[in-house]
Amino acid sequence: NSLILCKLDCGDVNEAGEPEEPRTVVAGLAGKIPFDELVNRKVVCITNLKPARMRGIESTAMLLAASDGQEGDDEVVQLLDVPDSVPNGELLSFENMKPCEPDAILKSKGALKVWDRVKAQLRVNDEGEATYQNDGTVRKIMTSAGPVRVTSLKNCTIG
Repeated sequence: NSLILCKLDCGDVNEAGEPEEPRTVVAGLAGKIPFDELVNRKVVCITNLKPARMRGIESTAMLLAASDGQEGDDEVVQLLDVPDSVPNGELLSFENMKPCEPDAILKSKGALKVWDRVKAQLRVNDEGEATYQNDGTVRKIMTSAGPVRVTSLKNCTIG
């Protein structure tokens, strides 16, 4: 079984501004990331994809992680790290691009294709920073406290 069940505080608030319950996330990270590295950690999540049902459980966000591209037990996977000072739910941005408001939810049949096109442009650079390549320009994925990073992987994919 490669799936794990997580509860994530993605900074969601209701109309009254009160915190919502943590999101339920089902992720294929079992055996890839030690459990103690998952607890009380700031991570990057995609929260506007249509919820997916896995093994009967609705997953309402997706964790982003970097992979060295190896197959099976040899694969090294690391979650994208966000500085501790960044508030939960902060909207990330791309370096030197104007921030924009994301779609509330990508629920059309084309949404998965949109995500697949974006995901294909996500990489970790040789400095261990998460990046997005758009029209030949490489841009760091930024928080209010600096770039999103991984622990030790370099020049690899994000998905």
